[in-house]
Amino acid sequence: MSGGIGDIVATGLPRRLFWRVADDLDYLWTLVRLRILDALAGLLPGTTADQQRTQDRERIKRAFPQIEP
Repeated sequence: MSGGIGDIVATGLPRRLFWRVADDLDYLWTLVRLRILDALAGLLPGTTADQQRTQDRERIKRAFPQIEP
């Protein structure tokens, strides 16, 4: 039996278009879920590398103060 929805979706351009739209919607849904999880989890705790970077920047600022124009 032909002429059903499956025949339209299963061939050619409509099939590619359908899966491209489905893939894009799945990607957007994944981004939304990850965004919600990020909002619920909050900021990540600082690492030792972050602390070291902050100390290094403070030392550089003290060693090379900005020259006022």
